[in-house]
Amino acid sequence: MWEKGISAFVGMGNSLETICRYLELARLYGYSRLFTSLHIPEANSDEMVSDFHEFVAHAVELGYSITADISPRACEMLGADLSDFSALKKLGLSAIRLDDGFSPEQIAELSVTCGMDIEINASTITPITLQQIYNAKADVTRLRACHNYYPRPETGLAFNLFAERCQLLRDYKIPVLAFVPSRSYPRGPIFAGLPTLEKHRSISPQLAAKELLASQFVDGVLFGDPLVSEEELASVACLDASCIELQVVVEEDASAIEREILFAVHTNRTDPGEWVIRSQEARGMCHTAIPVRTSRPRQLGGVTIDNQDYLRYMGEMQVMRASLPADPRVNVVAHIIPEELFLVDYIKPGGSFRFKEVTAHES
Repeated sequence: MWEKGISAFVGMGNSLETICRYLELARLYGYSRLFTSLHIPEANSDEMVSDFHEFVAHAVELGYSITADISPRACEMLGADLSDFSALKKLGLSAIRLDDGFSPEQIAELSVTCGMDIEINASTITPITLQQIYNAKADVTRLRACHNYYPRPETGLAFNLFAERCQLLRDYKIPVLAFVPSRSYPRGPIFAGLPTLEKHRSISPQLAAKELLASQFVDGVLFGDPLVSEEELASVACLDASCIELQVVVEEDASAIEREILFAVHTNRTDPGEWVIRSQEARGMCHTAIPVRTSRPRQLGGVTIDNQDYLRYMGEMQVMRASLPADPRVNVVAHIIPEELFLVDYIKPGGSFRFKEVTAHES
C-alpha cells in the first residue's frame, strides 16, 4: 500500500473551520498523512501560532500521521528548542521535517532522542550528508524522507535528479514521499501549484501521481497545495501503485469478447517483444472466436487483439511501443490517450497494467 497525503497550512488566510472540513473530506477518501509547515514566509505568524494547536488536535482526532516542516525559529514560536522537542510531540506530531539549520549530527541525535520520526529533505540530500547522518549513529528506524515542493515555475526538479535522490534513499531503505500539485486550488502567493517535478506543474494531479507511483521511486504521494477539490482527491485516491492504469478510447466496432479481454487486469510477459507489450493472460481468456475486422495500422499506443485468423495466437493482446503496419490477422481495439502515452514506458516485464475507458471527447 502507498501513503496518501495532503497538505494544510494555518496562517495563510483560510479559516480554521474551512481547513478542518477539508481534513475531514480527505480522510473519507483514505488520506492518512498530513504535511504542514511552520516557516512559510507569507504566513501570518500570530494567526499561525493561535490556530496551530487546534488544527493539529483535530487532525490527530481524525487519525492523521502529521509531519511538520520546522526551523529553529518555528521551534521557538511553539515553545520547543533544539534540545527538547517534547512540546512538539505532545501536540500530536508524528514526524518533524528538518531542513535548514540542522547539521547531520543534530539530525542523528534527534532521531534517537526526540521520540518522533525525523524526515529529511529528499530533494537536497547528498551521499556525503546521508553517510554523515549514519556515521553519527542515527536511529535508522526513525528516518524517512520527503521531497520539496516548488512554488515558482521553472524551479521544480528534473526527473533524472529526482530519480537519483530517490534511489540513494532507497538504497538506505528510507521511505520517500513526493508532492503533486492541484489544478483547482493552487496556493498563494504565486498560485502556480506545488509540485516536486517541474514536468508535473501543468498536468492533472492524477497523471502526476500515476507517474510517481509507476516509477516505483516513492512510497507515497502528497498534494502540495491545500484545499484541493473533491474531484482531485478522488482521482488520486483511487490509484493502485501495483498496477498501471491507462486511459483508452475504444474502437466503435470492438466486439464483446474483445472488450472483455481489454478491461481485465493484465501482466506484461517477462519476455515481451521489442516493439510490443504482451499480455500474459489474454489468450487464456478467449472463450469464443474473435471475428476478423477491418485491419488498421497499429500506431504507437494502440491496443490490439489477434483475431481467429492468427490461429493459436487468437486472443493475444498487445500494446504498441512502436508503430507497425496493418495486419489482417490483428484487430485494433483501442488506443491510449496522448497524454498518457509516456506511461507505457513504465510497464516493465512482469508488470501489471489495466485500461480505463474514456470517450474521445474526454481525452
